[in-house]
Amino acid sequence: MKSRIFGVAVLFLLSSTLALAQKTSVDYDRTANFANYHTYMWENSPNPAKGAWNQRIIDAIDKQLQAKGLTKVNANPDVWVVYSNSIRTEKQVVGVGYGLGPAWGSDNGMAPAFHNTFITQVGTLVVELADTKDKQLLWRGSVSNTIYDNTNKNIKNLDKAVAKLFKGYPPKEKK
Repeated sequence: MKSRIFGVAVLFLLSSTLALAQKTSVDYDRTANFANYHTYMWENSPNPAKGAWNQRIIDAIDKQLQAKGLTKVNANPDVWVVYSNSIRTEKQVVGVGYGLGPAWGSDNGMAPAFHNTFITQVGTLVVELADTKDKQLLWRGSVSNTIYDNTNKNIKNLDKAVAKLFKGYPPKEKK
């Protein structure tokens, strides 16, 4: 019995650890010279976050772009910036296997599996940078993370996620 409880605890911890991992993806124009881009301006989001989250997302992205040497301007930018977001519900069923012993209505002596269902909200943020002159996409990054009921924790996760997203920006030239 103790080993079964231990097994459930281990599976729960593993599943919760996987849910906490931020997933990022970045792609960019391999021919672009990112050293030529110094200023940026925001475009309206096609799918803005609700309430105060819209400004929190913009502020987090501004902080990273400015840390990378870009300056926010009100006219004639080198780069347009736009973001979109989505939230989806994910279900995860974690089973702990079959138990040996008698089970009602079972011919093989295997008891039914024990399982737990975990429901989480996962938010995805997509940020795009486009050249204002030729209207071509320069850089696109997305990051996904679990959303919690704790606003302060979500704000910290947003800041970490956006920092992780822009970690490799601007892309380094391959030699």
